[in-house]
Amino acid sequence: MSDTDLVTTFKQCRTTSYLNLSPPARMEYEKVCRYMMTQGTLKTCDLPVVATYAQAQIDIRKAQEEIDQYGMTIVCVDRYGHEKRELNPAVKIKRDAERQVGNLAVLLGFTPTGRKRLKNEMKEPPSDLDKFMEGLSGGSKA
Repeated sequence: MSDTDLVTTFKQCRTTSYLNLSPPARMEYEKVCRYMMTQGTLKTCDLPVVATYAQAQIDIRKAQEEIDQYGMTIVCVDRYGHEKRELNPAVKIKRDAERQVGNLAVLLGFTPTGRKRLKNEMKEPPSDLDKFMEGLSGGSKA
C-alpha cells in the first residue's frame, strides 16, 4: 500500500462524493472516514465507496421510519376499485440497502472477514533482495 494514497486528514475526504451527500449521510461518511483513518486503511480511491456506504445507511434508516409509520403492508386500490394489501415499497428499499451495506462493509474492512482480507492486502510483497536472500539461505531464516 502506497503511503501517498492513504488519507490522513479529513480535509482529504471532502471530495465531490462527500459534497453530494445529504447532511445525515455526511455525518455517517465522516464517522466512517475517521474510523478508517485511525485504522490506516482509508485510501483516496475508497472515498466514493464510503459515500455509497453512508448513503445506504441513511436509506435503511429512512425506510425503517416509513415502515414504522405505515407498517410492512399498505392498503392500495386495484384497477377495479377494490382495496388490497401490498408490501410497503420501503421494505424492498430497506432490504436492498441492507444488502448493499453488508457487501460494502466487507470491502471496507468493517467485518472480521473484511479485516482479514485487508490485512493480507496490506502485507508488502517480498522485495527482490528478500527473495534473493531466501534463495541463498535455502528458505531458512538465519
